[in-house]
Amino acid sequence: MLPPGSPEWAQVLDAYPHDFHHEPAYVALCAAHERGAPRALYVEDGARRMLLPLLVREGLDAISPYGYPGPIGDDALFADALLAGMDHLRGEGLVSVFVRLHPILNATPPSGVGTLVRHGETVSIDLHQTVEQMWTQTRADHRNQINRALRLGHRAYIDTDWRQYGAFQSIYRSTMRRVGASEYYLFDAAYFAGLRASLGDRIHLCVVEIEGAVAGAGLFVETAGLVQYHLSATDEAFIGDRPTKLMLHFARGWARERGNARLHLGGGVGGQSDSLFDFKAGFSRERHPYHTLRLVTDPARYGELVRARHPSADPTDVSGYFPGYRAPS
Repeated sequence: MLPPGSPEWAQVLDAYPHDFHHEPAYVALCAAHERGAPRALYVEDGARRMLLPLLVREGLDAISPYGYPGPIGDDALFADALLAGMDHLRGEGLVSVFVRLHPILNATPPSGVGTLVRHGETVSIDLHQTVEQMWTQTRADHRNQINRALRLGHRAYIDTDWRQYGAFQSIYRSTMRRVGASEYYLFDAAYFAGLRASLGDRIHLCVVEIEGAVAGAGLFVETAGLVQYHLSATDEAFIGDRPTKLMLHFARGWARERGNARLHLGGGVGGQSDSLFDFKAGFSRERHPYHTLRLVTDPARYGELVRARHPSADPTDVSGYFPGYRAPS
C-alpha cells in the first residue's frame, strides 16, 4: 500500500495511460474530504504492474476516490493482482474494497475476482472528428438551443485568470442544494482551492455569461489527451437559457483545438440512465459501460458487520449498497 509521494506511484503514472483520478495529489485531496488515508494498492509481477488508488477508512475498509480511478497498468495482470491484493489487504485488517472502474481505461473489466456490477453507460466525444461531424451527432433540440444562445449573444470562454472561480463555487453549491444532492457533494472552499492546486495547469474553468452575468460554468481536466468534464453548475436565474449546452458545445471545440483525443462527459447520477445521462447523450453517440467492483477480503468479518447493522440482510448479496454494513438504516 503506497502513500502519496512514493516513487513507484510516480513510475506507474509515467509508464501507463491514466486519468487525473489516479494522481496522488488528487487522491490526497479526496482523502482529506472523506477523512480517510490516501493510498494506492501496488502489485508487481516481473515487469508487469498494477496500481489502484484507494481511500482507507478507519482501518476497516477502502473505497475509490471520487471519479473513475480504476486499476491502471498491465490489463492482463489485473485479476491476479487484485486477488493477491485482497490477501494483502486482509492482512492489513481491511474487510472490503469498493472500486469505481474507469469507463474508458477499464473497458474490459477484470474477471474472476470480486463482484462486478454494471450501472449503465457514460458518454464521450471523439475529438478526432471534424467540427461538422460533431455537430451532426448533436441532437436536434441541443442544436436549436445552442443556435439560439449564439444568436442572443451568450458567451462561452475559458476563464484563464480564474476570476469567476468564486462565482462558480457559489453557483455549484446552490445547484447541488436545488437538486437535492447529499452533503458529500457540497464541496467547500478548501476543497476547490485544493482541486486547483493539485491539478495545476491541467484544470480549466469554462464560463458562460449572459448579459455580463455568470449563467453557468464547469471544470474540465486534461490528462494525456483525455479531457474529463468534472463538475458544473447553472445559476437558477438562467435555467431556462440552458447555458450548459453552449458550454459543452464550446468545450468540445476548445478541447479539439488543443489536440486532445476524447472528451468524456460521464453518465447519469450513480451511472443511471436518467435525465442527466439523456442530456449528455445528446452530444454524441459514443458510449462506454460503467462498472463498480466489490471485493470482500474477509467474508466472515464482513458477515458479522452486516448482520450487526441489518439483521435481516443477506451478507452474500453485494450487488446493492456496498459495503452493506455502511448502508443507511
